[in-house]
Amino acid sequence: MTTPPARMEAGEAEAALRLVLAMPAAVMVFDSTQRLMLLNDAARALLALQEGEDLRGSCREPLIRRLAYRGLYGNGDPEAHARAVLEMGADQPPRRLVCATDGRWFEIARVPLPAGSWATLFTDVTQHRQAETAARERLHLFGTALRQNPSGIAIYDRQQQLLLFNEAYETLLELPAGTLRPGLAFEAVTALAIRNAPLDPEALEFFAALGSADRRQRLQFVRAQAGGVAVRATTQPLPDGGLLVALEDVTLLRKAEDEAKRRAAMLDGILAALPYGVCVYGPDHRLRMVNAAFRGILGDDEVILGEHLLDILRRREAAGGYVTPEPPEEVYKRQFHFDRPPTTRLRIDGTVLTGRTAPLPDGGHISVISDVTALQRAETEAQQRAALLQVMMDNMRHGVCLFDRDSRVVAANALACRLTGLTPEELAPGVSLQELRRLQFERGQFGTGPEAERIFHTRAGGVLRTLETFTRTTADGRVIEVSTDPTPDGGFVRIYTDVTAERQALSEIEQARAAAEEASQAKTRFLATMSHELRTPLNAVIGFSEALIADPSPQQVAEFAGSILEAGKHLLSLIDEVLAVARADTGALQIETRALLLPPVLESVVRLMRPSADAAGITLVLEPPPELPRIRADERRLRQILLNLLANAVKFTPSGGEVRMAAAAGPEGVEVTVSDSGIGMAPEQVERAFEPFVQLETSHARRYGGSGLGLYLARVLAQAMEASLTLDSRRGAGTIARLRLATAMQPQEQTA
Repeated sequence: MTTPPARMEAGEAEAALRLVLAMPAAVMVFDSTQRLMLLNDAARALLALQEGEDLRGSCREPLIRRLAYRGLYGNGDPEAHARAVLEMGADQPPRRLVCATDGRWFEIARVPLPAGSWATLFTDVTQHRQAETAARERLHLFGTALRQNPSGIAIYDRQQQLLLFNEAYETLLELPAGTLRPGLAFEAVTALAIRNAPLDPEALEFFAALGSADRRQRLQFVRAQAGGVAVRATTQPLPDGGLLVALEDVTLLRKAEDEAKRRAAMLDGILAALPYGVCVYGPDHRLRMVNAAFRGILGDDEVILGEHLLDILRRREAAGGYVTPEPPEEVYKRQFHFDRPPTTRLRIDGTVLTGRTAPLPDGGHISVISDVTALQRAETEAQQRAALLQVMMDNMRHGVCLFDRDSRVVAANALACRLTGLTPEELAPGVSLQELRRLQFERGQFGTGPEAERIFHTRAGGVLRTLETFTRTTADGRVIEVSTDPTPDGGFVRIYTDVTAERQALSEIEQARAAAEEASQAKTRFLATMSHELRTPLNAVIGFSEALIADPSPQQVAEFAGSILEAGKHLLSLIDEVLAVARADTGALQIETRALLLPPVLESVVRLMRPSADAAGITLVLEPPPELPRIRADERRLRQILLNLLANAVKFTPSGGEVRMAAAAGPEGVEVTVSDSGIGMAPEQVERAFEPFVQLETSHARRYGGSGLGLYLARVLAQAMEASLTLDSRRGAGTIARLRLATAMQPQEQTA
């Protein structure tokens, strides 16, 4: 009991006053008239009093309003808060909590004092309030987690009575909802589970063992329920002597484990059935697994699980099973070069093995060994057949190139390279036909100019996969025949044949045929011409002879006899020309060359031709010859050549024209030129003028007579004397005949 103030000693009152003033809580004491009697430092701070400000004796109402405006009673209208506090009577609870506007929590307590006075205490309980809120939130979270946890959770106290559980605990025990309640013993819960779930003898034995188990140790076991559900139960002792029971649905985990076991068994079956040798090594490079094929391929029955890889390699190399031994350390290092190509080794028994390694996620690696003896033999045989086929192709008389369905090279022989103008590297397998055509076009294999571009662009679009043959002329003038034959696999084969010689032979045959036809036509023209030429003088002889018979008067005899003589001489000259040509063709032409002075011969032939030139109205000029060396020639045949050249020049020069003869010495001998201002001829007609029986005018109504043998005979005679005869002519610009004669060895003699 509180000692009445009247009975308190002065010392006790003083001590109580010091205690009130030192309290951390704000204390305000009011008398029965609601006036402030006492307040401590905490209350002064709560009221925010200035230093020296004394409120003792003040009424309670302004103090309450001051606290309200300072936000002590929370948010809202301060006046309403103040009125609510002032209207509180003595029947109101002695303690209440308020939250100030600054977030602090205060417990306000009203303590009655003697004589109608009382004390109001404001205690800051913010930390306690926050701790209580945090604990309440944690408890809420724990409850939520417990309820939402798919595992069943139950806590039993030290007497093994149920304290706490969630709904999943009832569900996994296969109990109806609401069956369990706090206070049930562990054995009672077990009995409910046995009674509500249909259990087989194995399950009953399981629960019996569970009841007799030592719960002071952590226990874990799995029970299979109806429908294939598997539940794992874990009992964990608690520090206070209680027990935590956790039930988990591990059906999916159990299925996954079963699936893993099934897959492991399947993997073991696959590895056992594989024809490849498989070894698995751990991160420590020790053997973990090996299949039967590995032992069969290597004949190594001594491989032991757990053996180090280096020891295995040393033992294997020491056995000498390979044709080419290798240091075990080198083989060991090679096992960890995972990006290398497969290693191939030949065993003494003739088998060929290939091996490669690959890393595993756990840091180990796998080694796979294959017996490729049959494959190696097949590849060797294929290479031999390919080499044989290549030899056959290289010795063919035709270039051969095989293309696949994508128009890419499969194989080609050496002759195909030469005939296409490509190198073996460019005609290698895999190169496209379009690329080959581009290279050929750039090197002029299709020719030059617009025609080459037309061929390239025409054939660049693709290839006709049917029977096709065409020819082309290469840059070096060869004629290549290209034929295309489709293959059953959708590709095609190109055959290249050099038909240059064949085309040349055909061209020569064609030229011979044309020459034969030309000769036949020439003979026909000769017969027609000669019949005309011969009939003219013969008609004159016959006509004038008949006239003499009819009128043998002296005057007619002289005139007609002269005409008959002239016609006879002309007929004789024609026959001489024909006989000379015949002798020249048979090689019986008589030529007698000797050293000869040229100027007298030139002067004599000009004198002989001058009457004919004057009769034709043509000026015949002999340019004064300079001092000339003797020439080597047959004088009679030389006169015949020069007369033919002058006769031709006079014949083909219109009236009023000019014919000039000149001679000059040169380094190659003496050259005699006969030039005229006549009609001339086209360049392509020059050589034809030297052919026998050829006249550039072939009609019977031609303007110029003659047998067509003059120039031919002149060249034949010149060649027989080791001289040369050429013509320079242009249509409408006249003709120049050039006769080059060899000089005699002796010097020219001067004559008076």
